[in-house]
Amino acid sequence: MTKEYTVDVVVAGAGGAGLAAAHAASKNGLSVLLLEKLPRIGGNTKISSGFFAVDTEEQRALGLNLSTKEAIDELQRHNHYLSNGALLKNIIEHAKETLEEVKSLGMEIELNKNENTTQFAHLGQPYRGGSYHMYMHKNESYERIQKSLENQGVRFEFGVTMKDLLQDENGRITGLRAVTESGQEVIVHAKASIITTGGFGGDKRRVAQVMRTINLRTLGVPNMGEGLSSMEQVGAVNIDGAALIHAAQMAESVVSQETKGKQLAGFNDSPLTQLLLSPLLWVDPQGARFTNEDAVYDTVEWSNAGYGVGGKYYYVMDCTTLEDYSKGTDLLISKSGPGASDAKGDFISLADEAVRQGIAFKGESLEELAQNAGMDEATFLATILEYNQMVAKKEDTSFSKSEASLKYPVAQGPYYAFIAQVVYLGTVGGVRVDKDLRVLDAYHKVIPGLYTGGANAGGYYAPRNYPAYEGLASGFSWTSGYLAGLAAVADIQHTIN
Repeated sequence: MTKEYTVDVVVAGAGGAGLAAAHAASKNGLSVLLLEKLPRIGGNTKISSGFFAVDTEEQRALGLNLSTKEAIDELQRHNHYLSNGALLKNIIEHAKETLEEVKSLGMEIELNKNENTTQFAHLGQPYRGGSYHMYMHKNESYERIQKSLENQGVRFEFGVTMKDLLQDENGRITGLRAVTESGQEVIVHAKASIITTGGFGGDKRRVAQVMRTINLRTLGVPNMGEGLSSMEQVGAVNIDGAALIHAAQMAESVVSQETKGKQLAGFNDSPLTQLLLSPLLWVDPQGARFTNEDAVYDTVEWSNAGYGVGGKYYYVMDCTTLEDYSKGTDLLISKSGPGASDAKGDFISLADEAVRQGIAFKGESLEELAQNAGMDEATFLATILEYNQMVAKKEDTSFSKSEASLKYPVAQGPYYAFIAQVVYLGTVGGVRVDKDLRVLDAYHKVIPGLYTGGANAGGYYAPRNYPAYEGLASGFSWTSGYLAGLAAVADIQHTIN
């Protein structure tokens, strides 16, 4: 038997965007039904660490006077003006307001001081590193948010997956169709439908097709693109949906249930993560060096560099380097992404175990290592020769790596090459919208009654490029959802009046 609802606003997806949209609509007197496929709120936003905003009270308390005008300029230039400038401007100008709304619902916030940034490349860059409003005590904070929304009158229905949108003969969206975990059909009639289902990160085949590589690794996000596909079916245009690549991790290994949970952010607790997060020699699958390895000090630049060679590369070292790590290297270990484990260990024994697990290769000679790893031998030998010369001279004439990072030659066998693969945290980007998150069709006309936000909304990022500003995706999620909710309120009130 079909279950039916009639409300002013239906929101599909209870991540940050959906929660903010529901709040904006309900606080303005509209009836709101919020559907979520999982048994809890938060979505991918709950995995994230913080909220990008400028000119906030937290920043001013630390003497940071950051202007929205400068932030808009920074992001526009970083995106090479490929983003929707009107949307970007609206998001930045309303981020502080949205942050205050989220705090009023119960989110506890603490600004991450710029000198404490985990991104060493962001030190001294306040718009990149001083914008990170960190979520504190997330479980309790999200419980308070849900309670606040329920007190406002928002109705939550969990275990409900969106299937498609309802559209009348005039092209207006009049609600949506969904299904419960038990297979019961759900029909929601609504004046406004806000689709915030979180992209398509769970659809590995679709991600591989969009990103043109099978080498990316997912952290297991559940979003399968239901909302995005539904919007496309009624005329929306997906302009830039792509994987949110975020750092890299060691290749898949034998992982016990006890350690699996520790890999939520992309790593385990092995001391070997110190090698992954060091600016050692990186080579592509053919054995050629491809970047300045100091990119490891910035999560986004690191993942972008790895993606440039297909999402998979090797980090190479010799036994002398491993012996030095066993003693405690003085090379600066990056804190990008979740950071490295600071555990001690015998790195040669650990490396040999990694070889047995199939996540690294070993060779008594460079030729043997190249053969075992499937690299082109001539290319790899030429790379090693050139790299060792640059280490000796303390000058990187190929990619301008810093002198401090030119510490370890690859000169004493046995030799090792570890597999690294770029990780993605779901997807970002999506359908074309106006500055207030109304969904547009192929002719840039509003599809009446349809709104979106978060990882379903396009135009905020340059294609396949997540800018290196801390908290940007999470801040966009909350703020875009809030603006979508306000747009729905304005449109419904205009229709009534």
